[in-house]
Amino acid sequence: MTNIIVDYIMSNVRVLEAAGRLGSFSAAAAELGMTQPAVSQQVGHIERVVGMPLFTRRHRGVTLNDAGRTLVAAASEARTTIRTALEEATAGSREKVLNVLTDYGFAANWLISRLPDFEKICPDVKIQILTTQALHTGPSLGITPDVSILFEASGRKSGGNRMILFEEEVYPVCSPAYAHTHGPFTTLADVGRAHLLHLNGHENLWFTWADWFARMNPDPLARSSQQTARFRAFGNYPLLLQSAMQGEGIALGWRPLVDTCMERGALVKVWEKPLKSHRGYVLTARTPRNSQADLFCDWLVDFSRRSI
Repeated sequence: MTNIIVDYIMSNVRVLEAAGRLGSFSAAAAELGMTQPAVSQQVGHIERVVGMPLFTRRHRGVTLNDAGRTLVAAASEARTTIRTALEEATAGSREKVLNVLTDYGFAANWLISRLPDFEKICPDVKIQILTTQALHTGPSLGITPDVSILFEASGRKSGGNRMILFEEEVYPVCSPAYAHTHGPFTTLADVGRAHLLHLNGHENLWFTWADWFARMNPDPLARSSQQTARFRAFGNYPLLLQSAMQGEGIALGWRPLVDTCMERGALVKVWEKPLKSHRGYVLTARTPRNSQADLFCDWLVDFSRRSI
């Protein structure tokens, strides 16, 4: 009989707790989504099962008596213990999600194709990619990334929870078909007469064609050719590379974003001398770091070294 009473109290402790805490059957009913008569009836039934009153009824409300407070406290503690034990028992089976923030170009042209390698090492960690159009700022998604991989002008500065993965290294690239039809591109003037594919809106962060021509020390003919060059602008880097692979012109190709395209022959270098800077992609981990972030960062650093 005692076991039946215990089970009954455990299943109805929320009614007792709400009524005792709020001092009113009406208030408890509103909180629990019940009617006041239903709460009053259920409390009365519990008291009959237990064999004693649990509330002191007053004109303007109710209060738990000593027996009621003892039973509610014991039932609440037992419920908390069960909840904690259940959370601990299921914690190991829950899917671990790691939020990684990066830009569209790095996600599409480098990271996503390499994630299967990380998933083999850590199959229980789910990577959620958060992408941003702004190359150096995060999205307003209400989610704090565990790890970010963003292009920064201060890329060389490392230490603490951040380090540079790739310093900026740029080559003009195009499709083999475009090189065959419009090449060879042996002089800067040759490049200047081509269709030049331009990444629009990020001129203060990434190299532009004007930067490239200036750094390559063009002769007067090349400068004149550049002024009449035909440009096609794009708002994000994956679209620009897709246009280049379709034979629509020459793009500035950032390593490591163009590495896979070049390895499979979809793009070829137009100019062998690279344009470099100390800017680049920076890996930043949120502090304090968790074990999943540590595993991902270690893997990413190791994989990036293989790409250099």
